[in-house]
Amino acid sequence: MSVTFGAPLAALAGLAGAIPIAVALLRERRAGRVRAELSLAAPPLRARLSRPVALACAFALLGVAAAQPSVHRSQRRLVRSDAQLLVALDNSRSMLAAAAPGAQPRYRRAVAFARRLHLSLPRLAAGVASLDNRLLPYLFPTPDERAFDAVLSQAYGIQRPPPRFDLDHWVTTFGALGQAGTRAFFSPGVRKRVLVVLSDAETRPFAARAVLDELRHRGVIPVVVRFWRPGERIFRAGGAAESYRATQPRELVALRAAGWQAFPESSFGAVVGSIQRAVGAGPVVEAGYLGRQTSIAPALALAALGPLLLVLVPPGRLPSLRYRPAPFAAK
Repeated sequence: MSVTFGAPLAALAGLAGAIPIAVALLRERRAGRVRAELSLAAPPLRARLSRPVALACAFALLGVAAAQPSVHRSQRRLVRSDAQLLVALDNSRSMLAAAAPGAQPRYRRAVAFARRLHLSLPRLAAGVASLDNRLLPYLFPTPDERAFDAVLSQAYGIQRPPPRFDLDHWVTTFGALGQAGTRAFFSPGVRKRVLVVLSDAETRPFAARAVLDELRHRGVIPVVVRFWRPGERIFRAGGAAESYRATQPRELVALRAAGWQAFPESSFGAVVGSIQRAVGAGPVVEAGYLGRQTSIAPALALAALGPLLLVLVPPGRLPSLRYRPAPFAAK
């Protein structure tokens, strides 16, 4: 564990806390001379310096908070050597569909699902691909969490890249999923290859059983998650709806009838369980370190409120911490 500072020079602001201490010492020196001349006893040192010291502590805490300190913790990252995960995100225009203008569209729900899935399967190296009428890789399976998140945030997008030229560019083609078995989407030597397809499943007719058999023959385990709600439309920036109409929910039934593992978007737990059963247990290898960074600046700034109370609240108003026994009451 280590502590780092985002703006270390900002901690110099805490030096302002030396000002009230210096002023208090100067005043105490003058007051001491007056008390000596008048033969007065000096008040307790705690009463004389408690408020200046409290103000100095508040400045010190705020100065450290301004330096943006963070606590770094790292632990060994272990990943499966025999299993990998590839998340294929549908990037066709139909994934823009939403229940209403401003509502969360399908593709955003798919991205959130992909993030949750990755966090729930931390020992599987994960990659990302796009799917429309072809399957193209964004990121090959890697244990790097930051790379996975960066692809979802910055690389993935509707028609990024655009589909291969076709007369009907609106419709996804699940027939292209067979490429996950014939091309190098997974690392050599990996026996258990999980392909999770996040799509609205509005696909052209394809040989579902033949594609499934081809994927299984290549060691690829496909899992389809459908992002679809009744009545969803594609809305332009002004709120007007396009001519697109969502299909009926029979696509999942057809896929299951052909032997595919297919789930609605609401079945997150079932999807994770299906993948865990598919990969089972296996050997793990060390793949660097997994880092966690936690900012403690807010906690330090909040802690500064304690000393400030001693400064801002008049001494007579502060609650006494002295124990006062309850008076004895005779029976």
